[in-house]
Amino acid sequence: MGIRVVLLNSQEEENIGSVARAMKNFGFKELYLVNPCEIGRRARALASHGGDILKSAKIVNSFDSAVRGCNYLVGTTGKKGGQKTPTRRAVTPEQLREMALNGKIALVFGNEAVGIPNELLQKMDFVVRIPTSPEYPVLNLAQSVCVILYELSKKDFEKTVSEKPITREVREQLDRFTGEIVRKVYQQPHQQWSTEKALSIIYGKAMLTKKEGGRLISFYRKIMAKL
Repeated sequence: MGIRVVLLNSQEEENIGSVARAMKNFGFKELYLVNPCEIGRRARALASHGGDILKSAKIVNSFDSAVRGCNYLVGTTGKKGGQKTPTRRAVTPEQLREMALNGKIALVFGNEAVGIPNELLQKMDFVVRIPTSPEYPVLNLAQSVCVILYELSKKDFEKTVSEKPITREVREQLDRFTGEIVRKVYQQPHQQWSTEKALSIIYGKAMLTKKEGGRLISFYRKIMAKL
Protein backbone atom coordinates (compact mmCIF):
# COMPACT_ATOMS: atom_id res chain seq x y z
CA MET A 1 0.00 0.00 0.00
CA GLY A 2 1.26 3.47 -0.83
CA ILE A 3 0.82 6.58 1.30
CA ARG A 4 0.97 10.09 -0.15
CA VAL A 5 1.17 12.88 2.43
CA VAL A 6 -0.63 16.02 1.21
CA LEU A 7 -0.20 19.35 3.01
CA LEU A 8 -2.69 22.12 2.18
CA ASN A 9 -1.53 25.75 2.14
CA SER A 10 1.11 25.28 4.85
CA GLN A 11 2.04 28.60 6.42
CA GLU A 12 5.24 27.71 8.29
CA GLU A 13 8.27 26.27 6.54
CA GLU A 14 9.45 24.73 9.81
CA ASN A 15 6.40 22.47 9.80
CA ILE A 16 7.09 21.36 6.25
CA GLY A 17 10.65 20.46 7.18
CA SER A 18 9.50 18.59 10.30
CA VAL A 19 6.95 16.64 8.23
CA ALA A 20 9.70 15.58 5.82
CA ARG A 21 11.76 14.37 8.77
CA ALA A 22 8.83 12.38 10.22
CA MET A 23 8.22 10.77 6.84
CA LYS A 24 11.87 9.73 6.71
CA ASN A 25 11.63 8.32 10.26
CA PHE A 26 8.72 6.05 9.38
CA GLY A 27 9.61 5.08 5.82
CA PHE A 28 7.25 7.23 3.76
CA LYS A 29 8.54 9.12 0.74
CA GLU A 30 5.76 10.79 -1.26
CA LEU A 31 5.06 14.40 -0.22
CA TYR A 32 2.75 16.80 -2.07
CA LEU A 33 2.48 20.47 -1.12
CA VAL A 34 -0.54 22.52 -2.24
CA ASN A 35 0.30 26.24 -2.48
CA PRO A 36 2.84 26.17 0.38
CA CYS A 37 4.74 29.07 1.89
CA GLU A 38 8.29 29.67 0.75
CA ILE A 39 10.56 26.75 1.60
CA GLY A 40 13.98 27.88 2.72
CA ARG A 41 16.88 27.29 5.10
CA ARG A 42 14.77 26.64 8.22
CA ALA A 43 12.73 23.95 6.49
CA ARG A 44 15.88 22.23 5.26
CA ALA A 45 17.44 22.38 8.72
CA LEU A 46 14.43 20.79 10.42
CA ALA A 47 14.10 18.14 7.71
CA SER A 48 17.57 16.90 8.72
CA HIS A 49 18.11 13.49 7.07
CA GLY A 50 14.70 13.85 5.44
CA GLY A 51 16.16 16.48 3.12
CA ASP A 52 15.78 14.15 0.14
CA ILE A 53 12.03 13.94 0.76
CA LEU A 54 11.80 17.71 1.03
CA LYS A 55 13.80 18.14 -2.17
CA SER A 56 11.64 15.68 -4.12
CA ALA A 57 8.32 17.05 -2.80
CA LYS A 58 5.82 17.91 -5.54
CA ILE A 59 4.48 21.48 -5.36
CA VAL A 60 1.05 21.86 -6.98
CA ASN A 61 -1.56 24.64 -7.09
CA SER A 62 -4.75 22.63 -6.54
CA PHE A 63 -6.14 19.89 -4.31
CA ASP A 64 -7.25 17.83 -7.31
CA SER A 65 -3.70 17.81 -8.66
CA ALA A 66 -2.36 16.67 -5.30
CA VAL A 67 -4.65 13.63 -5.03
CA ARG A 68 -4.69 12.61 -8.69
CA GLY A 69 -3.94 8.90 -9.05
CA CYS A 70 -4.96 8.04 -5.47
CA ASN A 71 -7.65 5.45 -4.74
CA TYR A 72 -8.69 6.70 -1.30
CA LEU A 73 -8.78 10.16 0.26
CA VAL A 74 -8.29 10.34 4.03
CA GLY A 75 -8.65 13.70 5.75
CA THR A 76 -7.44 14.62 9.23
CA THR A 77 -9.49 16.53 11.79
CA GLY A 78 -9.23 17.53 15.42
CA LYS A 79 -12.99 17.42 16.00
CA LYS A 80 -15.16 14.48 17.01
CA GLY A 81 -18.19 15.39 14.93
CA GLY A 82 -21.67 14.03 15.48
CA GLN A 83 -24.90 12.93 13.90
CA LYS A 84 -25.41 16.27 12.16
CA THR A 85 -21.85 16.38 10.81
CA PRO A 86 -21.24 12.94 9.29
CA THR A 87 -18.03 13.99 7.57
CA ARG A 88 -16.63 14.68 11.05
CA ARG A 89 -17.36 11.21 12.42
CA ALA A 90 -13.73 10.20 12.45
CA VAL A 91 -11.78 7.01 13.08
CA THR A 92 -8.64 7.00 15.23
CA PRO A 93 -5.17 6.37 13.78
CA GLU A 94 -5.24 2.94 15.39
CA GLN A 95 -8.50 2.10 13.62
CA LEU A 96 -7.05 3.39 10.39
CA ARG A 97 -4.06 1.10 10.83
CA GLU A 98 -6.30 -1.90 11.42
CA MET A 99 -8.18 -1.45 8.17
CA ALA A 100 -6.87 -3.67 5.40
CA LEU A 101 -5.97 -0.84 3.08
CA ASN A 102 -5.03 -1.58 -0.51
CA GLY A 103 -4.05 0.91 -3.16
CA LYS A 104 -2.78 4.48 -3.04
CA ILE A 105 -3.97 6.60 -0.11
CA ALA A 106 -3.80 10.39 0.00
CA LEU A 107 -3.41 11.40 3.66
CA VAL A 108 -4.51 15.04 3.70
CA PHE A 109 -3.57 17.63 6.35
CA GLY A 110 -4.97 21.15 6.46
CA ASN A 111 -2.98 24.26 7.22
CA GLU A 112 -2.00 25.45 10.69
CA ALA A 113 -4.80 28.02 11.05
CA VAL A 114 -8.02 26.48 9.72
CA GLY A 115 -7.33 22.82 8.95
CA ILE A 116 -9.12 21.24 6.00
CA PRO A 117 -11.96 23.38 4.54
CA ASN A 118 -15.42 21.81 4.78
CA GLU A 119 -15.81 21.70 1.01
CA LEU A 120 -12.73 19.47 0.80
CA LEU A 121 -13.77 17.34 3.76
CA GLN A 122 -16.86 16.47 1.73
CA LYS A 123 -14.58 14.80 -0.82
CA MET A 124 -12.88 12.50 1.71
CA ASP A 125 -13.70 8.81 1.88
CA PHE A 126 -13.37 9.17 5.63
CA VAL A 127 -11.43 11.18 8.20
CA VAL A 128 -9.01 10.27 10.97
CA ARG A 129 -8.74 11.95 14.36
CA ILE A 130 -6.03 11.74 17.01
CA PRO A 131 -7.62 11.45 20.49
CA THR A 132 -6.29 14.27 22.69
CA SER A 133 -6.99 15.97 26.01
CA PRO A 134 -10.12 18.16 25.94
CA GLU A 135 -8.10 20.81 27.78
CA TYR A 136 -5.97 21.38 24.69
CA PRO A 137 -7.05 19.14 21.80
CA VAL A 138 -5.25 20.85 18.90
CA LEU A 139 -1.95 19.35 17.78
CA ASN A 140 0.75 21.06 15.78
CA LEU A 141 0.71 20.08 12.09
CA ALA A 142 4.03 18.24 12.23
CA GLN A 143 3.01 16.45 15.43
CA SER A 144 -0.19 15.23 13.79
CA VAL A 145 1.70 13.87 10.80
CA CYS A 146 4.22 12.16 13.07
CA VAL A 147 1.58 10.42 15.21
CA ILE A 148 -0.45 9.15 12.27
CA LEU A 149 2.56 7.92 10.30
CA TYR A 150 3.78 6.09 13.38
CA GLU A 151 0.46 4.28 13.68
CA LEU A 152 0.47 3.41 10.00
CA SER A 153 4.04 2.11 10.11
CA LYS A 154 3.33 -0.30 12.99
CA LYS A 155 1.88 -2.82 10.59
CA ASP A 156 3.12 -4.34 7.37
CA PHE A 157 0.97 -2.88 4.59
CA GLU A 158 1.94 -5.34 1.89
CA LYS A 159 -1.08 -6.43 -0.11
CA THR A 160 -2.52 -9.73 1.02
CA VAL A 161 -5.11 -9.98 -1.73
CA SER A 162 -4.80 -9.79 -5.47
CA GLU A 163 -7.91 -7.69 -6.15
CA LYS A 164 -7.32 -4.25 -7.61
CA PRO A 165 -8.50 -1.34 -5.45
CA ILE A 166 -11.45 0.73 -6.62
CA THR A 167 -10.43 3.57 -8.94
CA ARG A 168 -11.62 7.15 -8.47
CA GLU A 169 -13.59 6.84 -11.72
CA VAL A 170 -15.49 3.78 -10.49
CA ARG A 171 -16.01 5.39 -7.08
CA GLU A 172 -17.44 8.54 -8.67
CA GLN A 173 -19.77 6.41 -10.79
CA LEU A 174 -20.89 4.54 -7.68
CA ASP A 175 -21.59 7.81 -5.86
CA ARG A 176 -23.57 9.06 -8.87
CA PHE A 177 -25.85 5.99 -8.93
CA THR A 178 -26.26 6.23 -5.16
CA GLY A 179 -27.39 9.84 -5.47
CA GLU A 180 -29.87 9.00 -8.22
CA ILE A 181 -31.46 6.21 -6.17
CA VAL A 182 -31.59 8.30 -2.99
CA ARG A 183 -33.38 11.11 -4.82
CA LYS A 184 -35.92 8.61 -6.13
CA VAL A 185 -36.56 7.12 -2.69
CA TYR A 186 -36.58 10.22 -0.48
CA GLN A 187 -38.56 13.41 -1.03
CA GLN A 188 -36.98 15.67 1.60
CA PRO A 189 -33.59 17.24 0.69
CA HIS A 190 -32.17 16.67 4.19
CA GLN A 191 -33.04 12.97 3.99
CA GLN A 192 -31.43 12.73 0.58
CA TRP A 193 -28.27 14.46 1.77
CA SER A 194 -27.84 12.51 5.03
CA THR A 195 -28.49 9.13 3.41
CA GLU A 196 -26.19 9.81 0.46
CA LYS A 197 -23.43 11.01 2.80
CA ALA A 198 -23.83 8.02 5.12
CA LEU A 199 -23.53 5.59 2.21
CA SER A 200 -20.50 7.46 0.91
CA ILE A 201 -18.80 7.05 4.29
CA ILE A 202 -19.63 3.33 4.29
CA TYR A 203 -18.06 2.93 0.83
CA GLY A 204 -14.91 4.64 2.04
CA LYS A 205 -14.54 2.60 5.20
CA ALA A 206 -15.22 -0.64 3.32
CA MET A 207 -12.15 -0.06 1.10
CA LEU A 208 -13.99 -1.56 -1.86
CA THR A 209 -12.12 -3.34 -4.62
CA LYS A 210 -12.68 -2.44 -8.25
CA LYS A 211 -14.71 -5.63 -8.72
CA GLU A 212 -16.90 -4.91 -5.68
CA GLY A 213 -17.54 -1.38 -6.91
CA GLY A 214 -18.55 -2.75 -10.30
CA ARG A 215 -20.97 -5.21 -8.73
CA LEU A 216 -22.63 -2.48 -6.72
CA ILE A 217 -22.97 -0.30 -9.81
CA SER A 218 -24.55 -3.21 -11.71
CA PHE A 219 -26.97 -3.78 -8.82
CA TYR A 220 -27.86 -0.09 -8.64
CA ARG A 221 -28.50 -0.02 -12.39
CA LYS A 222 -31.08 -2.78 -11.93
CA ILE A 223 -32.68 -0.85 -9.06
CA MET A 224 -32.91 2.25 -11.24
CA ALA A 225 -34.49 0.23 -14.02
CA LYS A 226 -37.13 -1.12 -11.62
CA LEU A 227 -37.80 2.32 -10.21
